[in-house]
Amino acid sequence: MAVKYLKPMLDAGSSRVFNCNALTRKVLEKDPNAQRLFRNTPLNGVVLIKDAVPEAERKGPRCPPVGTKLYFPFNELDIYEGGRTIFLHDPHLQQSILENFGQNAAMTKEGLAEDLRVLEVMDSLPSLDPFLMKDVFQRSGIAVNEAYFEITPDQWKEIEIFILQRFEPLAKAAFPDAMHSDEKARRLVEKIWEAKDVTALAPLIEAFRLPPDKALEIFAAWKGINFYSFQYARVQPKLVEIAKWIKGIEVPFGAVPNEERSKLLSMVEAVKDQLRREWHGVDQILREYTDGYDKMFNHKASSAEFLGFLRNCSKAYWNLGSGLGKTGHAVYCWQILTGRYQQQAKLPWPVMHQTLRLLVEILQPEKKPAASMAWA
Repeated sequence: MAVKYLKPMLDAGSSRVFNCNALTRKVLEKDPNAQRLFRNTPLNGVVLIKDAVPEAERKGPRCPPVGTKLYFPFNELDIYEGGRTIFLHDPHLQQSILENFGQNAAMTKEGLAEDLRVLEVMDSLPSLDPFLMKDVFQRSGIAVNEAYFEITPDQWKEIEIFILQRFEPLAKAAFPDAMHSDEKARRLVEKIWEAKDVTALAPLIEAFRLPPDKALEIFAAWKGINFYSFQYARVQPKLVEIAKWIKGIEVPFGAVPNEERSKLLSMVEAVKDQLRREWHGVDQILREYTDGYDKMFNHKASSAEFLGFLRNCSKAYWNLGSGLGKTGHAVYCWQILTGRYQQQAKLPWPVMHQTLRLLVEILQPEKKPAASMAWA
């Protein structure tokens, strides 16, 4: 029997989840001959999940706090029956993949090398938003079927315009003569967007004293931060809704046994604290970024704050992705589990317990080290 609480955890409704299994079925329904994401057919039945990397598994201070797990379902036709997971940074990843699927005509070492490159690119992101995935594959020069990225041309254009508008003042500040040439300014902004040409960006790197060896990483992270700023404005109303729901939960004496009541209240407080922590972290980073940006480009008051933020924005980028990924995933699962009830604050106790348990799992700050685990 399928584990019901796994469904919202594995559905492709959150930026922490890339359900390749479901997406592949959708792609092949439209075109049976369509190019799949992975060269090895069995890998197209997995789910990718962004999750916190336990402190004990982080290698050095520059190791990202967020990693990517492969979820191997026990049953490809019903992934909610459970499965096993392994982080992509696990040294036994390749061996685990081959053991899980078996090395045969459908699973070759030669094809696996190409598939591992695709996984590495996805692992380089803090979250699995369609925009970020499409963008990073374009920058990496890896051709993939864009049907896997569920983002319309209009959505892409809206995000693109938002980000390019944030880039333009930086280009004009570094190249004063660009202010008299819209075409030159446009080309410079495109170079920032691409984040691939160090030579073309050299004057910008020098003007703002960016470390040359990290410059492209900084520009890519800055683009990601602007994307997350765009997303945050859209998710805030939903965060307000779930926060009000949590605050309004009441467990009257006598409604359930005292022991169960105590557990429920404990989970309510845990979810409340964890959501507040993640939300505050996201808001703090974006406030720091916006304040520094406004001081430099809108108020012409000071450049120190913005340039300081820019030089260290890679860390902010990963923390934003982690925070928005967690809160967005929590909101999605909450909506799925409670949406059919008119009075969400008065859910049946089994549903309330299941919802709170899932939110605690999603929002928890630290995971115990576990390279592979069963979700059954």
